[in-house]
Amino acid sequence: MRVTATLLAALVIGATSVYGQKAVKPNLGKIESLIRKGEFQEAKELTDIATTYEKTKDDPKTYYLRGLVYLSLDTMDALSASTSHLETAMANFTKSDELIKDDKELFTTTLDGFPDFKSQQIMRYWAFYYNKAANEFAANNYAASVGFFDRASLVDPQDTNAVVNGGYAAVQAKMYDEAKGNFYKAIEMGVVDKDMRLLLVYIVAEVQGDLQEGLEIVTEARLLYPQDNELARQEINFLIKLDRAEEATENLMSAIQKEPNDPNLYFTLGILHEEIMAKLDSVEQKAKRLQLALEAYQNAVKADPNYYNAHYNIGVIYITDAQTIIKEQNSLGYSKEDLKKADGMEPIIQEKLSAALPIWEKIVSLNPDEIPALETLSYLYTMQKMYDKAEAIKDKIDNLREN
Repeated sequence: MRVTATLLAALVIGATSVYGQKAVKPNLGKIESLIRKGEFQEAKELTDIATTYEKTKDDPKTYYLRGLVYLSLDTMDALSASTSHLETAMANFTKSDELIKDDKELFTTTLDGFPDFKSQQIMRYWAFYYNKAANEFAANNYAASVGFFDRASLVDPQDTNAVVNGGYAAVQAKMYDEAKGNFYKAIEMGVVDKDMRLLLVYIVAEVQGDLQEGLEIVTEARLLYPQDNELARQEINFLIKLDRAEEATENLMSAIQKEPNDPNLYFTLGILHEEIMAKLDSVEQKAKRLQLALEAYQNAVKADPNYYNAHYNIGVIYITDAQTIIKEQNSLGYSKEDLKKADGMEPIIQEKLSAALPIWEKIVSLNPDEIPALETLSYLYTMQKMYDKAEAIKDKIDNLREN
């Protein structure tokens, strides 16, 4: 075989280029210096090699520095949907923790020569993402806000604020699956937040149409907030929509037999009767259900004399009863017959208002700064011609609103 001069030259050049190359030996000190200078791409290449280089592949600082490099690269492209750099960073921090053999915290040195510890660095990166998320939320850029909250959560997996607020941002962005995932994750992390649970119920039941799952969320939430009016009504409404109202009634009555001094059971029974009443057409049947609800609330306050929501619901029933007659009275004309009828209704109205008054005084005594309750009490004092007391309540309301 004849070898040409051109081919020989090519072979010589190729051999020189292969055998003339020196393997790169990563130096952790140099990598740290590159990080200080902000030369992250070169630092990345060296840390990638360091993970396989014999002298550095088992050194915890290799993975610590690699984590810092990849975190920095992610912040430079934080608007990207991909979180691969950030995930790589956190995986390297975990690897570093696994390799470290003592309790000493790893650190780099600042340009001023001071130690910059890993925990401080991670906190700064978390703050970077969290503040970005908050700013995007404030600017109504909800989808971007979700992305930054997710990144903050990746940096600090124990932080519940990023998870919850990421869920709120996702709701605003109509990213309901993401919001649902965040809220369930927050619940698993032990977050106690009623509003978050109500939003989760909205997503599951209203947006996604799963009434059974909505009921399960509300039932669990009621264990945390057994005296909450809104949650009790939601639970009952789910049972009614699922055609389980009678089952709910039977379960409550059975529970009351076992625990006759539990005010929450009576309160829930009262809510159940009111919600069933709202679905009825017959005036007579409505009146019966309302009476059952009233008796249940009264049993609740017998079991617990300071049960605010039970007192409140009793007060609403009484005031509504009086206002129904007042409304009818106001609808009458000025004929002799109507005027006579109106006069005949006045004692009944005053009797019902008198009955309502001590109930609302009790309600206000239990929660003195609740403006709607104060407004109702002021109205009752006015209707009973107790004008000084009515004015005193109005003054208090004005002060509360000013403060």
